Amino acid sequence: MLLPDEMVEAVVDTVSGIKALDYVMGISQFHRIQASPGLMDSLKYVKTEIEKVSKAKTKLHEYVAKGEGAIGKWENLYGWTPKTGKLELVEPEKKTLADFASEPISLVAFSTTANVEAEVVSVGKGMLAEHYEGKEVKDKIVLTTSKASAVHKVACVERGAIGVLTYVPPSGNEEIPTLRRYEGIWSEQGEKDATTFGFALTQADGLKLKNWLDDGKAVKVKAKVKASLGEGKQGVLSALLEGKDKTKEVWLVAHICHPHPGANDNASGSAALVETLRVLSQLIKEGKIEQPDYSIRFIWMPEWYGMIEYIDNEKDALSRCKFVINADMVGANPCLSGSILNLFRTPFSLPSTLNNVASHWLCIEGDRKHDPSKGGSLAPFRWQYRPYAPGSDHFMFTDSTVSIPAVMLNQYPDKFYHTSADTPDKIDVGQMARASRFLVLATLTLAHPRYTCKERLLAIVRNEAVDLMQKVTIEGVTELGRCLDNPEKVYPRLMKWLGYAKELGIATLEKAEEEWHLISEQKEINEALKTSLEMIYTTEMVIARKAYLGACAEVGLEAKEDGQFDLKVFESNIQIKRNLKYALPPGIFSKFGPEKRAKYILLFDDQPDLQILRRIDELLNLSNEWIRLDDVWDRSCFQFGKIDMSILEDTVKDLEELGVFKIKEE
Repeated sequence: MLLPDEMVEAVVDTVSGIKALDYVMGISQFHRIQASPGLMDSLKYVKTEIEKVSKAKTKLHEYVAKGEGAIGKWENLYGWTPKTGKLELVEPEKKTLADFASEPISLVAFSTTANVEAEVVSVGKGMLAEHYEGKEVKDKIVLTTSKASAVHKVACVERGAIGVLTYVPPSGNEEIPTLRRYEGIWSEQGEKDATTFGFALTQADGLKLKNWLDDGKAVKVKAKVKASLGEGKQGVLSALLEGKDKTKEVWLVAHICHPHPGANDNASGSAALVETLRVLSQLIKEGKIEQPDYSIRFIWMPEWYGMIEYIDNEKDALSRCKFVINADMVGANPCLSGSILNLFRTPFSLPSTLNNVASHWLCIEGDRKHDPSKGGSLAPFRWQYRPYAPGSDHFMFTDSTVSIPAVMLNQYPDKFYHTSADTPDKIDVGQMARASRFLVLATLTLAHPRYTCKERLLAIVRNEAVDLMQKVTIEGVTELGRCLDNPEKVYPRLMKWLGYAKELGIATLEKAEEEWHLISEQKEINEALKTSLEMIYTTEMVIARKAYLGACAEVGLEAKEDGQFDLKVFESNIQIKRNLKYALPPGIFSKFGPEKRAKYILLFDDQPDLQILRRIDELLNLSNEWIRLDDVWDRSCFQFGKIDMSILEDTVKDLEELGVFKIKEE
């Protein structure tokens, strides 16, 4: 292990999944939407709990949210103050469909005051012009299966509808008739007066209304809402365990926002941070571990918007940050949710040994025998080491304008994700214990470098690079052996990608010398490991060459010498350069006009495997200076899988319109 056995055992003996679950239940009692009073209440709860178990220095930062100004492309949100919200069915039956007082998630976040009675019109997905053909929605309330934010923009802001009702359509693999989806309007700046209201219906009620409308029946509802958009607060809570060297910090972050109950997302990650802080404080107090060499900072914030405020406003603290671990959804019972724990690494543009520290401790956790006496599911612990992906607060740090290594711990897929069924009874104390142990051990490794076995860490780094090279070889020789494509296309790509894999391994070993203090003998080991990577790379190239020769013989081609290949797999005369401070907000695509906006909504929904957002992130990371688009495209395919060049090319050109990229042609 990377830490001494006695230190690990002290952590194992102290972490409590039961205590972590207590924190989940405490946090999940709040309806904690960004820039709302409930968010501030949840942060004050956490602050109080910290003060019971730790002498960490806490500070509740408050940033104004009033829908004015921006940080980079991150527009300041409006503050939202909800008070009441009720939706009643008037025709063809009478029934209460939603009530904020009993189920806060039923009122779409950022809804505004209303007192209306109106007909309901079904618009299906409601995002394209064709969904409104032959339908008059002005002064009516639309029923949709899509997200409220997208349909509110099209139906209410652009077509004059006065409200949105949304529900989850049956998916075929789960039927939860009482389920409601977490929805928000997320009003853009300048749209305050155009913002109306929305309600999230249960699946059963949504289907009932849809069937009535399909049968030609008139459906009428009455909506009463008291809620306002205006000035509010984005709160961020930080707690600092000071180290001996106060110039360096390790950060643990978790977004605390989301609707009541929001247990796995993300009361679980927020609670795991509180438990981690409790355990570290107790072990230091008891003398079982020394004061860490580096300070450890814990941060709870509203997702994205709170994190960007903290990064931009607390630059002194940011300058001390060396590593970030983001805990986002870590506690669901896998037997109920169908989920596994995922470790999302840094992008290849930002090599770091943080990935290897994190993967090491999850491997250890996976081998640890579960103690039934401590409660929790007996299901085997499953986890995956995954490529970089955005979607949570870690990508604020890995963006090249900040460039701090950050990884995310995330339990997904979760069939209760963003719904009213994400309740504390779905949280598993065993899973919470595992996540908390991981956080404590990974943090101690990073913040207590004197105790960390650097030789083992360096070997782990080398082995990951070997695994990646061998994966590239296996995929390439399979394509060549089965003659799946022209050998003169496959082989050059295989050569380039093997080079990328070797470069990543070498770069990470070089990064180790920055991230850790290595004595001379350890530096010599590091150099030997780099040499071993060069040797393995040569071996893999020989294997690739033999597979290419075999493929040529199979299809009747005359094999070329290596120097005769044009390594440009795709030619483009476009060069790009980022024109953006900080990470790209996913919501930026709503700034397009109706046609392009719909194109990207459908691209995200219908082709999730493309993961276009993470590819755009890497385009941004690699384009601090002018770079050829075909070079970035090739590296994107290497890291995330193949994608049609035209998709990236069109996306870059579209984002140029919004000031994200600069483009020039050679």
